Amino acid sequence: MKKIMLGMLIGLSLAAPLQAQGLHLYQDPIPLGSYVTDYDDMLDKAVSRNHWRFEREGDKRFARLSYKTYEINVELVESDKGIAITLIDAKREGCTKKCDVDMDKVSGWLVKLRRTIAYDLTLAVRDDALRRTVR
Repeated sequence: MKKIMLGMLIGLSLAAPLQAQGLHLYQDPIPLGSYVTDYDDMLDKAVSRNHWRFEREGDKRFARLSYKTYEINVELVESDKGIAITLIDAKREGCTKKCDVDMDKVSGWLVKLRRTIAYDLTLAVRDDALRRTVR
């Protein structure tokens, strides 16, 4: 009986990582509130802090990073849940050695971008709370 239970436990522990395919760390939407009146201005300031460029084309918002040989393009998608980062593409232009894209580096830069946007939103929430208490 103990061997059967142990076998089932090991089998379930091996199958669990296969089922846990969810969002990447940077894809979790950042919840928005009524604290920011101009999202484009906030995104432009947050994105430019880490050498990203913010661009708006029609209803879509984009952030682009050119760092060393990496070119990364993401879309900043606004929904009911907040602003999410969606990777469009990541490539290496003009590299001379080992031109493979290191997705761990790309994911790290995207997580940092998400943190920066969340930080600016947190500052907006703090400023709104201070304005309300001063009145």
